Amino acid sequence: MSPPIAADAWNELRRNWRLLTACTVGFGMSLSGIPFYTLGVFVDPLHAAFGWSVGQIQLGLTISYLTTMAVLPAVGWLADRYGVRAVGLTSLTLLGVAFACLGLQRGPLWAFYLNWFCISLFGTGTLAITWTRAITDAFQVGRGLALGLSLLGTGVIGIFGPPATRALIDAVGWRWAYACLGAAPILIAVPTTLLFLRGGAHIARPAATGLPARLADPRMWLIGGAFIFIAGGVSGLIPNLIKVFTTEGIPRADAVLATSVVGVFVVIGRVACGALVDRFWAPAVAAIFVLAPAFACVLLAGGLIHPATAVIACALIGLTAGAEFDLLPFLVGRYLPLERYTASLAVLSSCFYLGAAAGGPAIASFYDRLGSYGAGLWTAAALFTGAAVALLCLGPYPKFERAASTAAD
Repeated sequence: MSPPIAADAWNELRRNWRLLTACTVGFGMSLSGIPFYTLGVFVDPLHAAFGWSVGQIQLGLTISYLTTMAVLPAVGWLADRYGVRAVGLTSLTLLGVAFACLGLQRGPLWAFYLNWFCISLFGTGTLAITWTRAITDAFQVGRGLALGLSLLGTGVIGIFGPPATRALIDAVGWRWAYACLGAAPILIAVPTTLLFLRGGAHIARPAATGLPARLADPRMWLIGGAFIFIAGGVSGLIPNLIKVFTTEGIPRADAVLATSVVGVFVVIGRVACGALVDRFWAPAVAAIFVLAPAFACVLLAGGLIHPATAVIACALIGLTAGAEFDLLPFLVGRYLPLERYTASLAVLSSCFYLGAAAGGPAIASFYDRLGSYGAGLWTAAALFTGAAVALLCLGPYPKFERAASTAAD
């Protein structure tokens, strides 16, 4: 980056630090933050209270992902029509109320699933599709850096969410823990959005046109298949990690502390992957990040589970959880026609959420049927390995991307 451009980017950050703060806090308190990173801590209390299996509990997250797939287009339209500020404030408030209502559960499993449906229905407006619209509108020169910073909020929740949730459950019980966590978006993110995200934050851009890249294009299938596997592996492992560790005899407090390492490495993975793909062939970088959790699964499935290896495994899984947010849009921009970028990304994001929806219950089902996570861990390792192979098959960057880049220069 040349000095004038660097200076312009810094000036953008200085001018828009309030907006960036609101978006970072809002995304941290989003549907991708508190509900996702705390679900594993609630598994044992819910099982003790109602006798639900691990797989039945994890199915709540699957319902959330499937609902998100259906609701995302409407949220994008609402953000364009009414502005990011209005959508963010409304969704943060309703998400907090819906999540707190989990503490009112009295036993019917269908009510638990209905609650998760409402969490996602009302909370999808807190996802990246909302906040990154404001960032894209406000930042031009330093847009990439600003987008990366705005998505770090979930990493912070990943660090502090599990131990804070465990402390709440120990102190006030799981019901009041849900109430406290539900209050967090309302008491923290809503005031931050009110104070720092001003002016409506409308994104004035023409509606996307055109179809996705041709479905016959093998690169579309390779990227889509790879991210079904990656999302299935990551979303299957993270909510189950605490149960994986405690099943093997690690004390619950140590297990919860180990899983907080995931959040640290989500932050590292997000920044590191974004920097590396700008300098090296992206599929090779992606393969390295994707094979890291495969090694973690092999390590855990081999019975080498103690506090030290638990931390190592969480670090490797966190790297990939952070990198996946950078990799998908980057690969779409490099390998598929730019004039169809938005539509292609929408289709491939659906592949991602499809994998995420299946991952948690699938891995939990191995424990429910076999009393061990071993087979589930080997399955996750196979998914990551298959994703790495698919990405390496993408080949060199297409000529149309290099031509577009040259023209832009």
